[in-house]
Amino acid sequence: MKTPLLAPTPWKLPLPAGGYFLPGGKTLIIGVLFFLLASLFPSLSRADEGDILIKSFSIEQYPQVDIYLGFQEDSPLDVEGLTERNFTISEDGQVVTEFSVNTLGQISEPIGVVLLIDTSGSMKGKPIANAIAAASLFVDQMREIDLIAVVGFADEVTTYTTFISDKAMLKEKISQLKARGETSLYDGIVTAADLFSDKKIKHRYIVVLSDGADTVSKLTDESAIASSLREKAAVYSIALESPEYKPEVLEKISKRTGAEILFAPSSEELEDLYLEISRKIENQYKIVYTSLWPNVEEIKVDLEIRRGGYSALTNWSYKNPFYVPAPTGFQRFQRPPFLTLFDNLYVRVAVYASLFMSVLLFLYIFVGLLFPARRKLKECLKPYSSDMELGEGNEYGEVAARLGPLRRISGFGSALAARRGFGEFFQLKLDRAGLSLLPSEFITLHLLSVVMVSFGTYFVFKNIPLTLLTIVGMTTAPFLLLSQQARSRIRNFHNQLPDALQILASSLRAGYSLNQALSVVVDEMGPPISSEFKSVLTEIRMGLPARDALESLARRINSEYMSWTIMAINMQREVGGNLAEVLETISDTIRERDRVLRQIKVLTAEGKISAYILIGLPVAVSLLLFLLNPDYIGLLFTTALGKAMLAGAVALMILGIIWMKRIVTIEY
Repeated sequence: MKTPLLAPTPWKLPLPAGGYFLPGGKTLIIGVLFFLLASLFPSLSRADEGDILIKSFSIEQYPQVDIYLGFQEDSPLDVEGLTERNFTISEDGQVVTEFSVNTLGQISEPIGVVLLIDTSGSMKGKPIANAIAAASLFVDQMREIDLIAVVGFADEVTTYTTFISDKAMLKEKISQLKARGETSLYDGIVTAADLFSDKKIKHRYIVVLSDGADTVSKLTDESAIASSLREKAAVYSIALESPEYKPEVLEKISKRTGAEILFAPSSEELEDLYLEISRKIENQYKIVYTSLWPNVEEIKVDLEIRRGGYSALTNWSYKNPFYVPAPTGFQRFQRPPFLTLFDNLYVRVAVYASLFMSVLLFLYIFVGLLFPARRKLKECLKPYSSDMELGEGNEYGEVAARLGPLRRISGFGSALAARRGFGEFFQLKLDRAGLSLLPSEFITLHLLSVVMVSFGTYFVFKNIPLTLLTIVGMTTAPFLLLSQQARSRIRNFHNQLPDALQILASSLRAGYSLNQALSVVVDEMGPPISSEFKSVLTEIRMGLPARDALESLARRINSEYMSWTIMAINMQREVGGNLAEVLETISDTIRERDRVLRQIKVLTAEGKISAYILIGLPVAVSLLLFLLNPDYIGLLFTTALGKAMLAGAVALMILGIIWMKRIVTIEY
């Protein structure tokens, strides 16, 4: 039903009998003006609001909004050639100026159609032949990318082919239709709808041709409607007149699924009706626009379509996925229950006192490390070292009986390490890093620093996530620093080892014993190799067998080169031979190996730099986008598609890092 938008009301001046009269003889001019106005302003009509059918509405890629729409049967707007000028879109009263309008036939998204054809006995002869010809013509009208399935229904439902785009194959399957048996219309619609269940087809349609009422279906018309709605398939119906002609149910199914029914008085008209349905399917529109992002919880969309003298308006609303409610007043932050303990004065005093004691203990330990009150083991054993042999007249008192401040404080850490059995592990790590700390001292210092820094972070920033992050960082940082220090020290040891072996070989040729040769290395070279060899000498002079002392050095250093050297020394002690030549050979081998490794490092440097750039570039670009346009990059964290893309990117980055590492790493 059309309602007038603008209809000029006819009017005239009351004139005396004898005709229309205006003073001055202008009657004819006024009449001409009325005619011109009537021709310039034709009456506009508003179509019913139901003329526009919103097929689907998507904000999965918000702020991009996708709208798929069609028109009701016999709507004056259901014509080809509508463009952006015929559409007006607004969000909360603000007009959207940038949007695109395309028909389904113009976009690259495939359309899925199930041709559901009645093959009951009432279709024998001319009706089934005309139906085959009309269905084949429908196939020709669809695009190459569209997917079509063919299903027939009689006593049973037969699927001649699932979704394919091969038109020749489709026509061959359609030509196999034979008319016989009863009518299972509802079962056929359910089967046709189920074909969409495992397919990623966005636009879904079922085109039904039937000439009679259902007679043998196991399901009902409501089941057919429910299946079509579940699979979001619109059912277009063609009712062919026959003695069993009952189109009411077909019309009900089509209306409920958002489509329409067409009537065929005879089978000769089937081709025209199939062509009309193909036109209606491809003439549905897709509108794409970017939301204006109004900061409201619900965004109201108004869509108006104009053509000629007609217009239709529809509206709907959707939840704003980026809505951030504005504060209406000061609200007290609801803290977790355990944080309310800090409201108590005594608890706060206890916490501040603990923080103060932690800082004090930290400073106490730090001072104790810098100025220990006890002699270290190396100093106590110095009378037995090479310095004593050279006659240095240093005076040594008895080993201090009292323990330093750090040893007394670290009693708790020592007990903990003894109970858990990881004292030796920490001692080995500390020795490799060259730190003169006991495991108990390291554990105590570590625990106190974690407590002190974590409490300080919480009381300064009042931020629980930041505090938890600080705890994790302070827990792992000392171990990372310890490993880095150990790697650096072992690398320096490797660099000194060839020269040290050369000195040992020269000393042995000069007639020195192994212990004296080790003393020469201690005197002539710097740490870390001098300190390690001095520890070996000290252990030997304290009565430890030379073999055990050297193996202890190999465990501390964990060096392949040193393992070769110690193996050669031990073998020479057991079987004899010229140890000097063996050490020179090992020294030359190490130098040659290092030369080759340096050459490999140079050759792979370009690949490593490329790997570092490829790894760091995505992170750097992401940080730059986060600083310059946080709303844009925020879509990766706030939308389902963005999160999936982010997870995929992380997985591919990890795979790429492993791959590049395998490429640039050469084992030698």
